[in-house]
Amino acid sequence: MEAVHSSKQIVLKKLLLLYRDGLRTPEYEENLENWTVIPGCQNIISTECDLSLLKLNYLNYCNVSVRVEAGKENSPWASLKFCPYLTAQIGPPGVLLESVDGNVNIKIIHPEADQSKQMWKHDALTYKLAIWKNSSKPEKKYQDVFSGQNLHDLHPDTTYCLAVKAFLEYHEALWSSTYCTKTPKALDGLAPPTNLRVHALNMKCILYWDNLYSGSVSFTVQWIFAFKREYFQDYSKDWITVPGCENITTTHCDFSSSISFSGIFYLHARAMNSHFKSPWSKELSFEPSIENEIGPPSIKVNASEDSLRIFIVAPGELENNSMSKYPLIYHINYWNNSSYAKDKVEEQSKSASFIISNLSPSTVYCLEVQALCLSKSSNFSNVTCIETASGKSSTLVTWMVPIGVAAAVAFLLFTLWYTWKKIRYAFFPSCKLPSVIEKTGERDPSSSCLIPSEVSTEKCILVIKNSIPLEIDQINCKDQRQSERNCRDSGNYSNDDEISGNKESHEIKETAAVWFRQWVEAPR
Repeated sequence: MEAVHSSKQIVLKKLLLLYRDGLRTPEYEENLENWTVIPGCQNIISTECDLSLLKLNYLNYCNVSVRVEAGKENSPWASLKFCPYLTAQIGPPGVLLESVDGNVNIKIIHPEADQSKQMWKHDALTYKLAIWKNSSKPEKKYQDVFSGQNLHDLHPDTTYCLAVKAFLEYHEALWSSTYCTKTPKALDGLAPPTNLRVHALNMKCILYWDNLYSGSVSFTVQWIFAFKREYFQDYSKDWITVPGCENITTTHCDFSSSISFSGIFYLHARAMNSHFKSPWSKELSFEPSIENEIGPPSIKVNASEDSLRIFIVAPGELENNSMSKYPLIYHINYWNNSSYAKDKVEEQSKSASFIISNLSPSTVYCLEVQALCLSKSSNFSNVTCIETASGKSSTLVTWMVPIGVAAAVAFLLFTLWYTWKKIRYAFFPSCKLPSVIEKTGERDPSSSCLIPSEVSTEKCILVIKNSIPLEIDQINCKDQRQSERNCRDSGNYSNDDEISGNKESHEIKETAAVWFRQWVEAPR
């Protein structure tokens, strides 16, 4: 906001805005009683006013209004709306270089260190460094820097200039004033260890470095949390010596016990002999969740008729450095080894014991297992193949199925045969009636030879030894009666023969009647 000024007076007022449902009322703005006069900004002739004396809430929006007063004449009000936190720039930090144990150490002073009211005290400021040699053709190098950090790769006995500014996303910041200093002369002694690197497998983390020294030299390794390095003003006193890695003669250090799977850590090392200590090496960052490698798990498998029970040995378990204390998930692939397609079925389990069910008996299955931990995954284990057991139950089922089918087919055939036999017996009998019976249908039933027993008739059927009649002679009963009367009249008829004939005739009639009754009552 600008104000026109001459010999006229300027009065600057401010308005603290009130919000209701995100809106302010015009009546509130127009009421001058709601405006507060800024101390030191009345009847001034300059074109600026210091608002830092006000008790502002840096996160709230506010309006500032200004007008020109000349005697009894007043200009219209000019207003400006702003939020101090979003509008303000981050001031320049202070910077200082120091020589500590042969290292050039940079100290950065917070931009608001000398102010009682601090807008950025709750923000995590980081810093950018611009450094160059003080020469006729300087070449600036830019890098992220933290207060208390050692600056490496600087030539001894050389003048360097540098500037630092704070960095906070969405905010502008001002560079510090240029600071120039001369690095110390090279010290006679040991150079710091170089080429630091970490090899981490199953959270067994080992730091290695190059051996550039001759004679008896020992080493010390230290570590620190990344957040202390980045956000503390001076973290030089927060370094922690790795247990078992102080004054060691090897060029490696196992720091597994000092860190966790999550988080970011920094390490550095230095060399020592009986006369000198080297400067600390460059700091190496290490993030286990990304850089740690996970080895493949081991598996043991037991097979039953229709399932496989898998026992998973966590990565590193056989080397006494198990990953089982970390959140592992196992990815399992298995397939039928006899399948040409070899389609893999995928399963996942958080347990180290897992059962794959619904399998076929007497079948070879192959499987492999992979371990996963957060964003990291291992290689698959070696492929293991095993055959499921045959089992009594599976053998019984194998034989019962064809036997059951055969029994069902036999029963169906027997039922059809038995039904056809009954139908044929009822409607198409194989035996024929005797001719004497068949021909009775052609005559009047009253004239049948099978007459009641009380009627005297001649012999009509011949029976031999109670067997089935072999021959039946049909006799004309009318002619027979006529012949009988003739015999009586002639007196040639014997009384004994008559008695005997009547007896035989009676037996024959009874036998024929019984045989006919049985034939009629026989089931069809």
